[in-house]
Amino acid sequence: MSIKDNIAAVQAQAQADLDEANRIKADAIAAIYKGFGSAEWNMYMHRFAKTPQELARLTTRDTDGCHPYIPQARAYLVANSVCFPGTTDGLPQGIEDYLDRTLQP
Repeated sequence: MSIKDNIAAVQAQAQADLDEANRIKADAIAAIYKGFGSAEWNMYMHRFAKTPQELARLTTRDTDGCHPYIPQARAYLVANSVCFPGTTDGLPQGIEDYLDRTLQP
């Protein structure tokens, strides 16, 4: 799987379950208020990671050098959930596959 696939799976959960969509929204708001690196940020991002490497990409700046858009894509991943449950279709907007990109040789 990929982070992009994980985002699609979370989006499907939110579309199928209004209560889950509201939980995701509440977690996103908490992540925004507490900020990058906080326990709330890490808890929110954990739902989009299936491996330690994916979680590190979402919760640290270690791989930001893989592409200049990675920090912005990470921010979109949090911001897009604030509109749940009304607009769950927009979760992947602005993210594309940037969070899965690696350094090119």
